[in-house]
Amino acid sequence: MLQKKNSKDVLHECGIISRPIQLETILQCYNIEHVDLPAGADIFGALVRRNGRTIIAVNPNQHPNRQRFTIAHELGHFFRHPEEIMEYVDTDFRVLWRNTASSKGVDWKEVEANRFAAKLLMPEEMLKQDLQHFPYIDETVMQHLASIYKVSRIAMQFRLIHLGVLPPEIDPSGQS
Repeated sequence: MLQKKNSKDVLHECGIISRPIQLETILQCYNIEHVDLPAGADIFGALVRRNGRTIIAVNPNQHPNRQRFTIAHELGHFFRHPEEIMEYVDTDFRVLWRNTASSKGVDWKEVEANRFAAKLLMPEEMLKQDLQHFPYIDETVMQHLASIYKVSRIAMQFRLIHLGVLPPEIDPSGQS
């Protein structure tokens, strides 16, 4: 059985030391297949385990940054919930869907997978090193960092809040 791993362990085991995080390297390192899963806007992706084989399926109709976060989120389930009982689609075919409900923060496993994804895509050490180049953080800096890490500005803003770099009263949606 697969042991639980944190994002630092995964990055270290795959030899990843630079950004943006190369998710394909992680998938190859752990022999996880990545496939497209064309679907409606409410489905982002799925984690599929079958006969010892693992597949991460991602909706190609989503923005590339959303696809990256979805892959990282599914990796979060793979590494943090190896014992996960998934919905059976067939007798030996299990699927865990990532959809709009996954990002609402009501299921602790989804919250944990989102945290794993954020830590994997925006590792604390790398991000803090990059932050040393800026005397203050504004929208332009956040967008610049988001583009470097290939994540959304909102994902970057949440990560900076969680690291204590930005105050929590900042509204990540950009609405006051």
